[in-house]
Amino acid sequence: MESAPYLLIRRPDADRNVPLLGESSWKLGRDSQCAIVLDDDMVSRNHAVIQRMDSGEYFLIDMGSRNGSFVNERRVSTPLALRDGDNMTIGNAQIVFHNPAGIAPTVAAKEDGGATVCQLRLCLVSVLVIDIRGFTVLSQHVDDAALCQMMGAWFGEADRIMRRHGSASEKYIGDAVMAVWMHRDRGQEHMEILEILRALATFADVTAKLGQRFAIPGGVRIGAGLNTGPATVGNTGTNSVTDYTARGECVNAAFRLESATKTLKTDLCLGKSTSDFLRFWPSAAAYLHEVDVDLKGYKTPVRTCPATFDHLRKFLDLLGSDRTIVG
Repeated sequence: MESAPYLLIRRPDADRNVPLLGESSWKLGRDSQCAIVLDDDMVSRNHAVIQRMDSGEYFLIDMGSRNGSFVNERRVSTPLALRDGDNMTIGNAQIVFHNPAGIAPTVAAKEDGGATVCQLRLCLVSVLVIDIRGFTVLSQHVDDAALCQMMGAWFGEADRIMRRHGSASEKYIGDAVMAVWMHRDRGQEHMEILEILRALATFADVTAKLGQRFAIPGGVRIGAGLNTGPATVGNTGTNSVTDYTARGECVNAAFRLESATKTLKTDLCLGKSTSDFLRFWPSAAAYLHEVDVDLKGYKTPVRTCPATFDHLRKFLDLLGSDRTIVG
C-alpha cells in the first residue's frame, strides 16, 4: 500500500522498510518478542513503543530505556506525536518515520498468512485512567534527562502491571495512561474489578518508588478514574495477534472522573456502576461512600465514590481477608 505509514530503518548493509499495519502498537527493542527487533547493545530489551491512536496519529513512547529515545535529536519524555519525515534515534539505529497520507490506513495488510480481523461490538468494559499530578510544574523543576528516564520507567511499569492484571489494552496519552478490561464472564465483574484495583494499588506504590529512585523533589503522585459500562470495542489485527480499543460514554466518563479527583482532593474516583459491582461483598459497603460531583460535559451531577490510595489499600486488605473471595 503506497500511502501506508512505515519506518525506514537505516543500516550499514542495507536499509529496511517496516510497514505499520495490522496492529495499533509496535514495540521496539532488543528482545526477540518485540515487533521490531533492534540487535544493538545500546538498545534496551523493551526500549520504546510506537502507538497508533484512534485519530490516526502515531506516537513514540520511551519505555524506561537506559539510553533514551530521541526524535530529531531531542530526547522523548512523554508520548510524542510523530510527523512524516521525523528522524528517530534508538541506540545506534537511525529510523525515519514516513506517513505520506498523514493518516492511518483503514485496511490492514495480511501478516504471517493470517487474515486481517476487524470487528466492532458493544461490550461491558472497565476503563482505568491514571494521570501524573502537576506534571507541568514537575517538568519545570526537574532535570530533563532525569524526567525523561522517570517517565519512560513509569510507562514501562504501567505496561507491565496492567497486562499482568488482565488488561486487554493500554494507551499512553501525554502524562496519562488508559487501560481497558473486558468483562466476558457474566457474574464475575466484581472479581475482575477487584483485580483492577489491585493493579492500581500496585502502580501507586511503584510510582512513589520511582519518585524516590529519580530523586524527584516532592515525589510523584497520581490520580485515577475507574468507570464500568458498555463501550464500542474495536478488535483490529490478525488472527494471531489482536488489539482492543474502546470508545463511548463509559470511556469519556473515566477521564472526567480522573479530573474530578482534583476537585474532590482525593486520589481515586469510582463510577457508580463500578462501586455497585463491589457491593457484592456486604463488608465493602463501609468503604463505598458516594457523593455527587459536577463533571465537564454533563448537565447534572454524577454519582461517584471517591477514595484515597490509603483508603484503597485498607479496602483491599479487608476483602483479602474475606473468605468468599477466591484467588
